[in-house]
Amino acid sequence: MKCGVKLLNGLMDKVPDIITGKTKEYEKELYLVYGNNYNPDIAYTMKVQNLKRYLCIISTFILVFFFVIFNSIFNSQNAFSVDKSGHQYIERPTYDQGNVNAKLIVSGEVNDQKVKKAVTLNIKPEGADSVKEMDKESPADVKEEAIGKLNSVIYNINKSDDSKLVYLPVDIEGMENVRWTKDTHNPLLLITVTGGLLIACTYAKRYDAIKKLKRNCNQSIEEELPDFLNKIILLMNAGLVLNAAFEKIVKDYSSNDYLKKSYFYNQLFIINHKVTGTNASMVAELKKFAERSKNREFMRITNVISDNIQKGTELVRILQDENSFLWFQRKKYAEEKGRIAETKLTMPLALQLVVLIVITLAPAMIEM
Repeated sequence: MKCGVKLLNGLMDKVPDIITGKTKEYEKELYLVYGNNYNPDIAYTMKVQNLKRYLCIISTFILVFFFVIFNSIFNSQNAFSVDKSGHQYIERPTYDQGNVNAKLIVSGEVNDQKVKKAVTLNIKPEGADSVKEMDKESPADVKEEAIGKLNSVIYNINKSDDSKLVYLPVDIEGMENVRWTKDTHNPLLLITVTGGLLIACTYAKRYDAIKKLKRNCNQSIEEELPDFLNKIILLMNAGLVLNAAFEKIVKDYSSNDYLKKSYFYNQLFIINHKVTGTNASMVAELKKFAERSKNREFMRITNVISDNIQKGTELVRILQDENSFLWFQRKKYAEEKGRIAETKLTMPLALQLVVLIVITLAPAMIEM
């Protein structure tokens, strides 16, 4: 574990800052979220997570790459050979090796038309049991008849097990200039392009973690601001001044467990600690918090408090109007989340319907 951490720390020092995300960009966004109280380790942790994603993609690409190379070498060893007279053949495997599949491409000419077909020869060990005879279809024209003869040749090769070498026929009825070649399909290009796209997507999304953090923090403000303002109004109606009401609300939520869950009240707790410790202006600190969050409702509320803080009863009436609007906005937000949840459930429900239809129809289709 410690070796892995040291390795990641060493790589972080060598990898260019722009690859995992610019540190200054993270610090700028964290300042908007936490102000001057942000922890630099948060940015470093996010950059390490991005580096882990890069390493995971690169490691997977290397493993798949070597697997494809090994598989290609193994298949090439099982492909056909050529004897001194120029005849192509495949050596039968031993009993320990079992059946070997050889992927080949047969090409030829039928009535001056080029015909090419990918085939798979199932080469059995010498003396193995015969396979069941395959169904044959009646040919509809000359080309299909030639393909049918080719299928018959392939069937006979797959069926036979009486010789150590399997010679590939060059004379097939209905076909001319018969040639056998190796099936050289190589997925390396596709694997390379896929790996490159994954790395590009990881690079493009390297700031997603900080964006998600900002969304969650803004959501916390939107959900808890109406409740906070409602308590302010109740306490001011009970005779408390604004600062005293604010301090009482924050102290009621001073439980460490709750502060860890609530971003909004955590920030209010920090503001209250600064106000009581340094005699700073509570309204000014709230305005700074609102400006950092860029939440329009919160900014409007703090501006209303700042403009009407000396008006007493008039301030309470204005806050009540603002509170009614905030609860209306919260109701709309809850309705939007409900619609989004319904949309997300559409695909799983559709998949369940398809599975149900398949389960219902499968027995009838099998009996047909």
